[in-house]
Amino acid sequence: MGENIPVPCEVLRVENLTVAYNGRMALRDVTFTVLGGERVAVVGPNGAGKSTLFKAIVGLLPPESGRVEVFGCNPHQERVSIGYVPQREDVDLTFPVTVGDVVMMGRVAHIGWLRRPSRRDREAVRRALEQVGLAELANRPLGELSGGQVQRAFIARALAQEAPLLLMDEPFAGVDAASEEAILGLLDRLREQRVTVLLATHDLQMAAEWSDRVLLLNGEVVAYGPPGDALCPATLRRVYGGQLTVWEHERGAILLGDGHCSGGRR
Repeated sequence: MGENIPVPCEVLRVENLTVAYNGRMALRDVTFTVLGGERVAVVGPNGAGKSTLFKAIVGLLPPESGRVEVFGCNPHQERVSIGYVPQREDVDLTFPVTVGDVVMMGRVAHIGWLRRPSRRDREAVRRALEQVGLAELANRPLGELSGGQVQRAFIARALAQEAPLLLMDEPFAGVDAASEEAILGLLDRLREQRVTVLLATHDLQMAAEWSDRVLLLNGEVVAYGPPGDALCPATLRRVYGGQLTVWEHERGAILLGDGHCSGGRR
């Protein structure tokens, strides 16, 4: 008999998911699965439903039909540990809270309501802040941070949850070079820890280089598979249309630039 090779478990299953947002149908009949340890880039133009998909997965938006399962559980009905990093524009920077307080919010499921953080909780917060390079800013008011630092603080909050599934919505949007480098380094370390990551991005080059699979979304699933298959000229034109500038990527993907997306790394 041959050597037993472990089969990756299914972390996320989305089946026939339809979601309405702000009075319109944002997602229609979306179906895909993600295995443990995979890195999936979710790409598509503005309004494609990337943020809606993430909010539906974490249980913030109810589906019109279909279902979401995380480790076999329904996040709309059961408590499931999912790390979620929203877009920076969804964050209220006027709220009087320190960076350390924000990260400690990621420990609520471990602490419980109206209980004081334990030594283990404080250690998890310290470790998460170190991972994103913000340990020295733990007592700084969140509103005093740069855009990139705010993004890293919310990534640290997700890390403090110690969740095996992490959703990151446009984590590179508007960040400085130091923050981008810190986030990319963190993503590499999470891969070593077998954390499953879904990352929404407009950056097709980043998606092609970084991900195991690409979910090409435009209200529905246009393509889902390895970057070289999902980011082919036919699917990209179906999603973006218009005037395209296309060029060949070394992994076989065709990348584009138009008014809806970034053609290169920031």
